[in-house]
Amino acid sequence: MKLWTEQETGEKIVDITLSLNEQAMHLFETEVTTASYSDVKATLKTFDEIGSAIEEVEKAVRTLEGHPGEYLRGMMNGFNYFARSMQGDNIPYDELILNIQQLPSTLISDEQLAYAKELVEESLTNIGYSGSFADKVSAWKSDTMIAPEEVVNVAENFRELSKKGTLNRVIELPPEDGVDWIKPIRGVFWSGYSKYTGDYRGNLTFNIDRPWTEPILAQIMTHEAYPGHQAFYCRWDYEFKNGNLPLEASYYMINSPTNALFEGGPETALSFLGWDNLEEETEGISDEKKMQYRTARHFLDYQRMYMTNACYLYNLHAMTKEEVIRYMINEGGITEIEANNCFRFFSHPVQKTYYPSYYYGRWMIGNAYAQTPKNLRNEYFKILYDTPHTTETFVKAISQLHNKEFDAFNTFLKK
Repeated sequence: MKLWTEQETGEKIVDITLSLNEQAMHLFETEVTTASYSDVKATLKTFDEIGSAIEEVEKAVRTLEGHPGEYLRGMMNGFNYFARSMQGDNIPYDELILNIQQLPSTLISDEQLAYAKELVEESLTNIGYSGSFADKVSAWKSDTMIAPEEVVNVAENFRELSKKGTLNRVIELPPEDGVDWIKPIRGVFWSGYSKYTGDYRGNLTFNIDRPWTEPILAQIMTHEAYPGHQAFYCRWDYEFKNGNLPLEASYYMINSPTNALFEGGPETALSFLGWDNLEEETEGISDEKKMQYRTARHFLDYQRMYMTNACYLYNLHAMTKEEVIRYMINEGGITEIEANNCFRFFSHPVQKTYYPSYYYGRWMIGNAYAQTPKNLRNEYFKILYDTPHTTETFVKAISQLHNKEFDAFNTFLKK
């Protein structure tokens, strides 16, 4: 078993994550430690015990050098703030996001929104739509809409194709890996959910209350399965079992400084496969499909900006619930169902400090991938899939890989 610290310290770190999960389940019926690969069990029964354990680990890693020290100090700080937020401490939202996720809480500017809209409109024009922006979006959605009862069937069609692309282009997975079932669900605020069940297996669930189009489902399916969450979960499990992932990072916990990577990798998963790039050779995906999927990527980016602004405006107490829902619908063109689901997500006492990871993660991981030359892609994937990282350590690693300062959150990508 690989260790960065003394085994007692490593086990205490895992205990903290599992014990925080038990508190989140007890208080909010929300799972926050979504995978754990060791045999360590939760033993800390109160927030006082968790706090004491965090202090002990902080002392143990205070002088730990290099990447392990930076990673673990960041994680302990994040755990401390997350524990305080669950206890109801009156901590400003931007302070929580800065410490739990190592991310800023800056409103997305009108210039960023205008450029994102320009990319959507240009993509829609390129695939043959005309008229106003709203007319183009409406026609595109109508032409690619999937009936609720067909969502699972379309998702099934993506499963093996995306896994094959993952194995060929991204990472290796053990032969035991697989998704056992894909099912529909109603009444939840999320779009898709990947549940890792252990031993390299997982399940997927998709919310059929929300409208689905085929290009958007391609984005979400690759996010939840391959090379997204299922691939990440399985790869980490495999790496731990083979002595390559340290005990101190042998789990995944949301509401931690790893959030932007955990969501940013899956948000960029379709690009890893080359499914949105006309210059990449991709078996089974035509150029026409790629243009559709690239349009969906731009469209989701555009809407996510409004959703993230709504999250900040609400949690920083600049707008009421009614105001941010109207903002998402009227300004962002987001459907009423999706706007209300989004509000349920970012107003939730646990999920609210997780939500910004989608926006920032998409740009951090997407920019890093787009700027990495093909001859360095293997190194890039080792950084992303095989090395435990916080937001800050990932930015540092990419800066070193590119031999220049990495501008992680730049949304003005070249067309």
